[in-house]
Amino acid sequence: MREDELRARVGHRFPGGRMRVEPDVDRLVRGLVGAPPSECGVLHPTVALLVAQDGLGVELEELFALFGSSSAEGPVLGEWAVEFARPLRAGVEYHVRAVVEDARRRSGRSGPFDLVTVLIELCGPDGAVHAEVRPGYVFRRPG
Repeated sequence: MREDELRARVGHRFPGGRMRVEPDVDRLVRGLVGAPPSECGVLHPTVALLVAQDGLGVELEELFALFGSSSAEGPVLGEWAVEFARPLRAGVEYHVRAVVEDARRRSGRSGPFDLVTVLIELCGPDGAVHAEVRPGYVFRRPG
């Protein structure tokens, strides 16, 4: 993918969707990470990434293809961040909105790569954004 094609992806909107996390999912995540049980139905912060990724409205392979890549080429989740305006709760349905926020070409010791950040908003039944999740994907490029 040429650099101008990469930059043209900024602003791309994903279909999004609706997601509801049941208490059992939160219990499983907490068990995996060794976290204490939930107080008052508040979800573990890691669940926000799962809800965001699952609610994009596309499979990961489609996301990779948007950036001229595939899972066979080894793209990775370089980092992710989450900011909570309100705690996410089990049993609540969240509307998921997502847009490509940034896409940059960089170069490192292993050669050129693209860094792509997606802003994923989790909106509650009140219409307000309850959480913003920003996964950062890394796509290696030939060079």
